[in-house]
Amino acid sequence: MINVLIADDNIYYALHLMNYINDKNHNIRVCGITKDGRETLQILNEENNIDIILLDLKMPIYDGVEVLEKLQNKEKYIDSCIVISGEIENIQELRKNNIIHTVIDKSTDMKTIITEINNIIEDKLIEDNINKKVINEILFLGYNFSHKGTKYLIKTIEFLAMHKFDELDNLEKDVYPIIAKYYNETVHNVKCNINRATTSMYYECEIEKLKKYFCLSTDKKPKIKTIIKTIINKIV
Repeated sequence: MINVLIADDNIYYALHLMNYINDKNHNIRVCGITKDGRETLQILNEENNIDIILLDLKMPIYDGVEVLEKLQNKEKYIDSCIVISGEIENIQELRKNNIIHTVIDKSTDMKTIITEINNIIEDKLIEDNINKKVINEILFLGYNFSHKGTKYLIKTIEFLAMHKFDELDNLEKDVYPIIAKYYNETVHNVKCNINRATTSMYYECEIEKLKKYFCLSTDKKPKIKTIIKTIINKIV
């Protein structure tokens, strides 16, 4: 069951939307309606059962943008928010926020909202499947999950597998900034931590296992690009 929170101070619209969603898909349930930004934040920060947020921009106390800024667990809600508003300003800026999946005008047919909710669910299922496959490969190689770099590497591989990048010429320029933003880190820290975790893996892993896995003829630490490409080729 996918739990949806509707954050909108127009209670009539919110109730109509709730009834429409609950009627159209029995695997999606609107589990709450909030009427202002403070109430919305309280639920999102204190409860762990919300999967998708339908967010109005114009709300009392905190508006929609402030709600997203004040979210404590931003990582949980990446690509999980549909902004629905009758007064959408700075739409390009909104779309840069990685919590926001899409922006919809309030006059749009509610069928479109259901379609976007289903798109989020489909993306999450695909991502979850890729995540499990990547973790299995990382475990096989013996990466230490207490290292931050292991987490960053997993997310890097997931991102590249999801978006089907063909070239990895410049991870530091093209990919690490995205991972850094996801974890609220610097690009330098992402790169350094991935390198440290990989060095640790190299010294702990059996030489023959590494040589066979990466098709190496000699004992040497595989490059990060080699690790990423090899794992992606094994899971897709």
